[in-house]
Amino acid sequence: MSGRAVLYVLLCSVLALLVGRTIWFGSRIVDPEPCGTNEEPIPVGDTQYTRLAKAIQIKTISYTRSQSNQTKLALIELSNFLRREYQHVFSSPYIDVEVVANYSLLMRVAGQDASLQPYLLMSHLDVVPAVSPEWQVDPFAGVVDEEFIWGRGAIDVKNTLLAIMEVVNSLAKANQRPKRSFYIAFGHDEEVGGRQGAVRIAALLKERGVRFKFILDEGLPVMEDIFMPGRLATVGVAEKGILTLRLSVNMTGGHSSLPMAESAISVLSRAVARLSHTAHPHHFGSGIEVAMLEHLAPVVPLAKCFAISNLWLFGPIVAWTLAQKGETAATIRTTTAVTIMRAGFKANVIPGYAEAIVNHRVHPKDTFEDVIRRNHEIINDARVVISVDEEELLNTPPTPVSSWSSFGFSVISKSVRQVFNSIPVAPGMF
Repeated sequence: MSGRAVLYVLLCSVLALLVGRTIWFGSRIVDPEPCGTNEEPIPVGDTQYTRLAKAIQIKTISYTRSQSNQTKLALIELSNFLRREYQHVFSSPYIDVEVVANYSLLMRVAGQDASLQPYLLMSHLDVVPAVSPEWQVDPFAGVVDEEFIWGRGAIDVKNTLLAIMEVVNSLAKANQRPKRSFYIAFGHDEEVGGRQGAVRIAALLKERGVRFKFILDEGLPVMEDIFMPGRLATVGVAEKGILTLRLSVNMTGGHSSLPMAESAISVLSRAVARLSHTAHPHHFGSGIEVAMLEHLAPVVPLAKCFAISNLWLFGPIVAWTLAQKGETAATIRTTTAVTIMRAGFKANVIPGYAEAIVNHRVHPKDTFEDVIRRNHEIINDARVVISVDEEELLNTPPTPVSSWSSFGFSVISKSVRQVFNSIPVAPGMF
């Protein structure tokens, strides 16, 4: 056989492989089974919208790890609101409710089959502060218009808090018990690390020997026109880590009438600029993004399906495409955000000290040591001291990656597709 013939056969074989994989990936989507006859949809209307708006109006703001008296009073007010609006939950004979660490709530909904391992639903009661001038409306007014419910907590995360309560209240009102028992945990200080709420609840459950089939906490929304045309639901099977670093420069200060060639501010500014304009290496091909794309292959346009189905060949092109947009680049690498800068105290004095706070969301393939080492390489200036900061946020490493063939993922995926009319569901990273 001539060399040309060999090349022809080889090309045909590669083409057949590419087409075959595309056909196989494109045929894998399966519609979910319909809801059971006893699974009536829970109504969502003005009553639910008003409840969420009222919950938003309660200013459960976590400023620091030591809760202020104002926040404590707001947490009590929100707890009383839940007891008032969802009376069936708190009066049901098969729902146990206890208060943990004065303000957090832990509930157990007893199922019909005690042999089945329970699961855990989580949310939190507190919110981060909001600067009113940055909002189109008062962030704590709880405004409801024809299109949106406005306010701090409408997304993070009083929406899930009340969604869970609506479901459980409906079950309790109808005196329906689920087949499988489940727990509910509402922490009161999640936005400042959860050391009093979630940590105390976890210790309590561990002490009691409770283990869960799966845990569902706040995560990703139903997105539109991000990875594909139309709507997409991604279920987080891993969470990026949080690493907050302090960059500091200590040099000789002086008077503005005799400025030196470099100052603490200029050195720090150059370091911040380098970090802001130099991305950390991407990890495409070794993270969750491959599984996510493969789940989407059946529903994306043919050209994209062709590329996704054959990442062994088109992986570099797909990785480059993802890296071009902030929403998708964050799925494949550790991100960098400079959030605070401090320097100076008088208009005519050159300060000798300047500092910046840098917040990284760490990809599961990176460690804290990897990120710090890379920052040193990017800044390349020994005058800039990099230290770990724990004042603003609790530093937490990336979580292990959960299986998307697990019972929990299957249940959540099925439920999402039943509610949202069979939209694509894929594993993702929070």
